[in-house]
Amino acid sequence: MPAGGPDSRVPISAMTRRQLAAGVAGAGALRAARRKPNVILILADDLGFGDLGCYGSKTNRTPHLDRLAADGLRFTNHYSPSPVCSPARAGLLTGLAPDHTGVTGVLREEHDAAGGLSLQSPTMADHFRRRGYRTALIGKWHLGMSEPFRPMRRGFDSFWGFLNGVIDYNTHVSTGGGWRGRRTTFEGAEPAVWAGYFPDLLAGQAVRFIESNRAEPYFLYVAHPLPHLPLQAPEKWIEPFRGMQPDRAVYAAMVACLDAAVGAIREALERRGQWDRTILLFASDNGWAKQVTPAFAPLGSNGPLRGGKYELYEGGIRAPCLLRWPGVTRPGDVTASPSWLCDWVPTLAGHATADGIDLRDVAAGGSRGRNRALFWRFEDKLVKTPLSYAVRQGKWKLLIVGGQRRLFDLEADESESADVAAANPDIAARLERRLRAWVERLP
Repeated sequence: MPAGGPDSRVPISAMTRRQLAAGVAGAGALRAARRKPNVILILADDLGFGDLGCYGSKTNRTPHLDRLAADGLRFTNHYSPSPVCSPARAGLLTGLAPDHTGVTGVLREEHDAAGGLSLQSPTMADHFRRRGYRTALIGKWHLGMSEPFRPMRRGFDSFWGFLNGVIDYNTHVSTGGGWRGRRTTFEGAEPAVWAGYFPDLLAGQAVRFIESNRAEPYFLYVAHPLPHLPLQAPEKWIEPFRGMQPDRAVYAAMVACLDAAVGAIREALERRGQWDRTILLFASDNGWAKQVTPAFAPLGSNGPLRGGKYELYEGGIRAPCLLRWPGVTRPGDVTASPSWLCDWVPTLAGHATADGIDLRDVAAGGSRGRNRALFWRFEDKLVKTPLSYAVRQGKWKLLIVGGQRRLFDLEADESESADVAAANPDIAARLERRLRAWVERLP
């Protein structure tokens, strides 16, 4: 019989079979461990620090976000680099403070022709794409209306949503922040027209993206427009809150709709077997707009924090943030380490930036950055916000509004009710020196 024929085969024992099976299983586990995780980033719009059950709300119903907090890490000192949406989104996508992105305030109609996120600033989507990820944006853009600034030119392989800042959720016509009175809805690079309540359509689109993308990895940025005004929700979302004051019921319905979208995304991931291979981050671009819209001030909540959108008080810049990172975060963990939206480019996309740090140590239970300094500068003449500066380091925060200096001890006084500069002159002076040095380095 020639060598290698049937009679030359070596019998395989049961033990050998088990060893081979274990080797195959081990190789599969190793491949799974090496597989790049999917990354889903969900950004709410104007969601206040106290608007979720896991952050103390007694009126809003947010079971899916509360469950996400229980499954992962909840941040109690997570900040936006700006108290308004456009610069906050610029900071999130570039890892840079607003003054380095070309977007320092809300993009409005006067910016339609040329304003937008600096073309010299690569985005998180650019970094993910270079790492072999498919990239998608579903929802609100608000970083430039003209063609060179649009999502498909800024690292995203696909886009479904609207370009401007605010739309009517039923007609999808712009009510501000670009192309007022016109539709700004796009699918890919082409204008698109849809019918229905936009937040519901968005949730369905996110689920379809997950279900149609089994070839991993992907980066999905869901820029959800709620609970930003206008105050609109279908009857099905309002009905559970009928006992409330009417406007408050609509706001609670909008928060519930946002929460349900997070739940739908999770369910889609679980159905497709992707839940334990996906990093899920939920955050808000800034605090609730109670200072800008006095009639609607009681609707949203910044919890115990003072101020709101358009201000550098805590209520304008500190917002909810939840992270579930399989194999890294621990269920029910909470961190008080200061962080902000600029940190997510280095943390998730692995690209170092001037204004962000890698939070993987914090995600795993560490305390990196606990004593870091965070800086802000902001002004908006339309809503009469004077030139304002702030720096936070450790428990101390120095705030300068219209030239008036205040110092707060955030550990003892989270609501910023007591100016303690007179009692701590050395600390106030040190922080002001740091702030001035930072301002001098700005473009």
